[in-house]
Amino acid sequence: MKRLFFALWPDDIVVQKINQDAVPHFNNCQGHLLKPHNWHITLAYFGAADETMQQCLEQQAAKIKIESFELRLNQAGYWPKVKVAWLAPINIPDVLSRLANELQSVIIPCGYKAENRVYQPHLTLMRKAKEAPAIAEISTIKMQMNKFCLVESLSTTAGVEYKILKHWDFFL
Repeated sequence: MKRLFFALWPDDIVVQKINQDAVPHFNNCQGHLLKPHNWHITLAYFGAADETMQQCLEQQAAKIKIESFELRLNQAGYWPKVKVAWLAPINIPDVLSRLANELQSVIIPCGYKAENRVYQPHLTLMRKAKEAPAIAEISTIKMQMNKFCLVESLSTTAGVEYKILKHWDFFL
């Protein structure tokens, strides 16, 4: 069984901008900074999947037809209950909400259990955080979204690693 999820993945330029423009504002959080190559924005978490379920997910995801879009990360926040510090867009693009909703709907036949909460796109920067980032609003970091990915979560002795298994391009 594999642990699978769908996500948006920042490119190297965006990762560099996050490191430069956002991470310094999280130093006071006193948590565990995630490895930059693991940074992502989850669209739908599926969980444990066998080969048949993975094939179903891939077939269903191929049905998504969304135009590419720009995502602006400009908000820093903290969820004390789960001790997570994150980056997010202040304004969620309609196309991102539509992508998450459509993706979550099309994978239901594969065994996906839809969540009852509103989709909150965010990029987790820190786990086990003890307090909120130093500022709530950061300089905008633009992410051009041209594809989404199916990702496997792997537990290793060095911690969790994410492996992109497949991606689907958006219409340009």
